[in-house]
Amino acid sequence: MYKLKTITIIMLTFFLLPLIPGMSEFSAEAASNDNYIKIGLKYGNNSVQSCTLSSEEGFQLGTAKNRGFEEGMPLPAYEKIIITNDKGAIVIKDEDGVLLSADIGSKGCIMPANDENEGIIYYEGTPYRGGIMLIPNSNGSIIVINYLMMEHYIYGVLNSEMGYTNPKEALKAQAVTARSYAELNLGKHSEAGFDLCPTTCCQVYRGYSGEYPSIIKAVDETRGEMIYHDGEPISAFYYKNSGGYTQNVEDVWSISRAYLRAVEDKYSPTYPWSVTLSYDTIQANLEAAGFNPGTVESVAINNRNMTGAVMELKITGSDETVYLKKDKIRSTLGPTVIKSLIFELTDSGPDGAASNWTISNGSSALKPDSGVFIISGNGVVKKMESNELHAYNGIESIRLGKDTATDIEAGRSQTVSFAGYGYGHGVGMAQDSAIEMAKQGFTYDEILEYFYTDIEIK
Repeated sequence: MYKLKTITIIMLTFFLLPLIPGMSEFSAEAASNDNYIKIGLKYGNNSVQSCTLSSEEGFQLGTAKNRGFEEGMPLPAYEKIIITNDKGAIVIKDEDGVLLSADIGSKGCIMPANDENEGIIYYEGTPYRGGIMLIPNSNGSIIVINYLMMEHYIYGVLNSEMGYTNPKEALKAQAVTARSYAELNLGKHSEAGFDLCPTTCCQVYRGYSGEYPSIIKAVDETRGEMIYHDGEPISAFYYKNSGGYTQNVEDVWSISRAYLRAVEDKYSPTYPWSVTLSYDTIQANLEAAGFNPGTVESVAINNRNMTGAVMELKITGSDETVYLKKDKIRSTLGPTVIKSLIFELTDSGPDGAASNWTISNGSSALKPDSGVFIISGNGVVKKMESNELHAYNGIESIRLGKDTATDIEAGRSQTVSFAGYGYGHGVGMAQDSAIEMAKQGFTYDEILEYFYTDIEIK
C-alpha cells in the first residue's frame, strides 16, 4: 500500500506541477494578510551544490506569489527530500533517489505539510518557519531562501538584535523597529532573488532557533505595527549605544529624513571605548578602500557637528591627503574598531608623552564645552566660551572646544589612539537606552517617540 501511495503521488506530481503557475491568483487583500518575506540563507559564495529538507509531517509544494503562498501538490509520504540543480532545473528526489519533481520553477516553494498549523521545515537540520525556495545559479549551485510570514521573521530576529531577557517594553519597541525596517527595505537584495539577508547588513536572523516565549509575546502584542511619518513607513534605524547623543541622519550618511533628528540621550548608559592604531594599519585600511595615501604621516580631526561627533578626519600621507567624512570614517577604519563618531585623538609626542590638551587647575579639568571667566590685569572679568580659547604647547597652537573645526593633530609618532563613547552609527533608536527607559517604566510607544521625530505607530 505504501509503495502504491508513493507511486501515485509521484505521478500526480509530474502531471500537476507544470500547472501550478497557472492556478488562480491570490487577491491583493489575501496577499497583504499573508505578508510573506524572502530571507536569503545561502547565496553568493555560500551557495550550495545540493541540500536536504526534512519535515515530520511531509511537504507541500506550491508557488510564492504576491507575498503569499499558493498550494500545489502535497507530498505527505516523505519526511526527507534531496534538492539538486540539474542544468538550471531545481530537481527533487527522495532518499532512495526516486525523482519527485523535474523542476519546481523559479517561484516554487516547499512548505511543511502542516504549515497552516505553523509547521517547521528543516534545512540541513536547522529549523525554520515557513518554507524554502531554491534558485539555480548558472554555475550549478543553488541559492537557498526562507519564505515566511513577516511576523514569524520578526520572531527569528528579535533575540539576535536585542536579547530575550530584556524588559518587555524594550522588546516591543525593538519588534516595531525591526518590522518597520524590514518592510521599508523589502527587495534590498532583489538582484540575488530575495528581500533581506540574515546578517548585520540587514537584520540578524536565526530562524526558529532564535525564538523564546518573551520574544513571541513582544511580537504578538505589537502584531503588524510599524512606525509612520506623514503616512509612510519609516526606515527605523537602530544600534547599540548613542554615547549621549543620537545623530541627524545627514550627519552620518548622504540622506536626509525629517524623522531622524539628533536628540540628547539622557538615558544612555556610559559606553567608553578606546583603540590604538598604527599608521601602517591605517594606511592598509585606506588602500583597501581605494585610496593611495602613501606613507601615513599624521591624523587629525578636521570638523565636528553640534553633538560633538566627528564629521571629517584628515589623514595626511606622503602621496595624498585623505579626508574621511561622516560614517566613511567607521566603514573605512572598521565599524567594530572605531565604535562611534564621538571620539577624541591622542598620540605619543616626541618625548613619548600624550599630546592631548586639557585646561586644568591641578585637581579638576575643564570640559571642552564649558564657559570660563578671564580676569585681565586691571581686574576686568570677561566670560568666554571654551571654544574661543587657544592653547599653545610649544610646538603648535590650537583652538579648544568640541565644535571647532580645528582639533588635535596626531603626527609625531607611528600610532594614534582613539577614545570615545557609544557603539554604532548613532541614527535612530539606541537599544541600550531603550532597555534603560523600559526599566524606568516607559512604554514601547514612548520609547519610540523619544528617538524618532513626529511619528505615528499603527
